[in-house]
Amino acid sequence: MSFFGLTSFGPQDPIKDRVKASHEYVFHTFPLEHYTDTFSKYTLGNSDVAVALEVDGATHIVRAKLGDLLKDILGRQPRKYELDAWFTHLDFDRSGVMGLDEYIKGVERLQEFSATGVTPAAYSSFDTQRTDWVRHTRVGYEAQQTLRGPMTTAQEVGWHTTKPAPPETSQRRTLGSTDVTQREGHTAASYYGHFLG
Repeated sequence: MSFFGLTSFGPQDPIKDRVKASHEYVFHTFPLEHYTDTFSKYTLGNSDVAVALEVDGATHIVRAKLGDLLKDILGRQPRKYELDAWFTHLDFDRSGVMGLDEYIKGVERLQEFSATGVTPAAYSSFDTQRTDWVRHTRVGYEAQQTLRGPMTTAQEVGWHTTKPAPPETSQRRTLGSTDVTQREGHTAASYYGHFLG
């Protein structure tokens, strides 16, 4: 139960609770080899799943194992803000599997995020703060890079827009190069002939 910000845990500061402190993230302290060695423990190998998904089992893992992989990397149960950062930088594709190249790129972005000591802007003068507010001067950091998560419900929309786009967005074919467009004007029997009896 809370009354004007006072709870049974004492006074709360929602801004301070959400602000990213760089020393809390330890992703940059592990070498890249540690990440790749842990990744190799979870590879599909010559399993039926790799055959069914038509991927190289030596370089792919099931995306559902990312949480277990983080637990092995840290050697302990990950905290909520560590899980948020982990999935924000690595889990942005709709595919059920993740390749080694995609994993390494995500880990490099995560290590860069973890190592940066970006902090929110702080003003010591009301006049300076008001001038920036009146002139709509934007702060020099992105909220997604500075905060652990969205502070308000309005920030939740578009919070993950800084993630890279899934690879299939760059591989989409134009309308003129699709199979349907090239065979346009054919009869149903010639186009779907192998389905019709």
